[in-house]
Amino acid sequence: MAGIGVVINPSAGGNRQTADRLARLARVVGSAGWVRETRSLDHLPEVAEECRQSEVELLAVCGGDGTYTRTLSALHEVYAGNPLPAFLPLRAGTMNTVARSIGLPRWQPERMLAQIVAEYRQGQPLQSMEHQLLRVNGKSLGFMVGAGVVVGFLEEYYRGGRTGPVGASSLLARLVVSALTGGPLLTRVFQWVDASMTCDGVELSSRRFSVLYASSIEDIGLGFRPTYRARERRGHFHLFAGPLDARELVNNLGKIRRGLPTGSPKVHDLTTQRLDIRFSRPTSFMVDGEIMSEASELVVEAGPILRIVTEVSFQ
Repeated sequence: MAGIGVVINPSAGGNRQTADRLARLARVVGSAGWVRETRSLDHLPEVAEECRQSEVELLAVCGGDGTYTRTLSALHEVYAGNPLPAFLPLRAGTMNTVARSIGLPRWQPERMLAQIVAEYRQGQPLQSMEHQLLRVNGKSLGFMVGAGVVVGFLEEYYRGGRTGPVGASSLLARLVVSALTGGPLLTRVFQWVDASMTCDGVELSSRRFSVLYASSIEDIGLGFRPTYRARERRGHFHLFAGPLDARELVNNLGKIRRGLPTGSPKVHDLTTQRLDIRFSRPTSFMVDGEIMSEASELVVEAGPILRIVTEVSFQ
């Protein structure tokens, strides 16, 4: 066995509250591998190269959803099409949408890693699942891509200072009220996107979108499941997009939360292998909760298959 690598993002919400996270995880890993703390994005390619050189078998990433996409993207660049190491998300973000969506228990990173290391040392096969990643513009790897109200919500969420599920739930409640009363919050969050879009070469009829979201996981956060077909077909992902106005979106929140089709003729609700988007002007988008630089075009396609450690012995 080639060993375990651990990457820590000290800026992630959960890690900022635990100053000695590096020392704790290093004690857990011991001689089974190594632990690296990344102080900036510039450090990630170096860590990815170390993973490749040392032939790491399992990479644990201690951070949030944004940390996962940044790390996986760096690995993708360095591994140049070769299989990536198995992946273990350690919950240290404010929302932990990816970890929750794939069913990992709500354990502290030290406990989760200790369980995995113990099984690894004993030579036990780690239970895992194969998961379809998204590749964005040929470079970034992730689980979720979005624009429109998805980005507007995130911008308001990060601006508000109150993070985590409580902060997100509070913002959602205020947004619903604003949508029903026409308050100023609605104007800030409800961003419209003008774009042409094709799915597997077939052009969609819509040219204007309030919601534009593609994902290979069902959960977008707070238990809402707009992409309920995300893992239906290997090599595909789910698109949920359309020109829903604020009241229409609020009226459909119940169905979206339960992972049901809205039934709205406005909504493009389908699985696809490739999504080509051409914005009418440079537009902000997000990958796994990270708001990226504005782009004029987006190509979202089914990316590599990632083996994710999903189950541990519940002791």
